[in-house]
Amino acid sequence: MSKITKVDYSHINWGPYVMATKMPDYIMKRLSEDGKKLKKKYNYSLAGHLKHQFLYSAETQKWFYKEITPIFNAYREGHCNYHGLENLAVELVYDDLWINYMKAGDFNPLHAHGGDYSFVLFLDVPKELKKEQEAFEGTSAKPAYLTFEYGLHQRPKWATVGNHVNPETGDFLMFPALMQHWVMPFKSKVTRISVSGNLRIVNRDKLPNDYF
Repeated sequence: MSKITKVDYSHINWGPYVMATKMPDYIMKRLSEDGKKLKKKYNYSLAGHLKHQFLYSAETQKWFYKEITPIFNAYREGHCNYHGLENLAVELVYDDLWINYMKAGDFNPLHAHGGDYSFVLFLDVPKELKKEQEAFEGTSAKPAYLTFEYGLHQRPKWATVGNHVNPETGDFLMFPALMQHWVMPFKSKVTRISVSGNLRIVNRDKLPNDYF
């Protein structure tokens, strides 16, 4: 009887598909500059405990969503590969685009978004936050971490149901809009700037009933 000397194995993909990439500098620059001019607060539509959340103009939204169409296409490809789906053509329209200025004591509670796909782009993550995170002594997510949640909490060594992300400037994360997520507060006297938005699929009637 021969002994096992090598094990070939695979795993089953489990949970939502989250894509991470970097945003080009020219897009970061315009979003930052346009954001400074905004006056229309978007707080009434958002879950965040932040005072400074502003909706971008229609012009900026149109420009942004056109520029990052390749990223949306890449997400669709990755999403279909991850779940073993046929990459059928979906028609996406954007619902909104807003900027968050997160300051000391601000936080985003556990929440989900509207539409079908959502994303967050980090325009500026101050270096002071790293020092605060390194000094943190608790067992929860560290200050300013973004946490994605999926499923019921289990013993950590048996099931990963939450993923803590420590974003850096330029990070772009895209995920299913219905996936719950939240952001821990921080104490450092700095401002972390992020941009978020939502997209909807409008040709559902032309897709198989069990596709989504």
